[in-house]
Amino acid sequence: AQALDLSLADARFGPDVLEVAARAAADGWAEAVDGADAPLERVASPEAVQALLYGRDAERTTRLVVRGPRVERIRIEHLAPAPEPATMTLTVSLRGRRYVEHRDTTDVVTGSKDREIQWTERWTMALDGTDATPWRLVGVGAD
Repeated sequence: AQALDLSLADARFGPDVLEVAARAAADGWAEAVDGADAPLERVASPEAVQALLYGRDAERTTRLVVRGPRVERIRIEHLAPAPEPATMTLTVSLRGRRYVEHRDTTDVVTGSKDREIQWTERWTMALDGTDATPWRLVGVGAD
């Protein structure tokens, strides 16, 4: 209801726009954890890309890998139109074979290449992007 009210003044708050932005972020993540970073980089800040793919490893010697990534559910939990930039908080339920791998040796540091798991993350998107992608993924945390 809040999104519908806000969309009367600014179409970027339209529920369909919010849904498309959330799905684009999830799709970019799903491509990046199993391949190239570019799809995620188009819809996320450098800090969010770092958090999603490399965690706290500033040297980027390890990387999160998810084989067979599936986004099971995206839920917009909160929409905050002020202060600027406006933000929305998403709860994203994910599934796949999730592990952290050493980039040079391909040794598994944590997780499992064989066991599929389900987990949930909280993502924050901000209305600070371009006209083509007004909502960008800017924050990542565990649920």
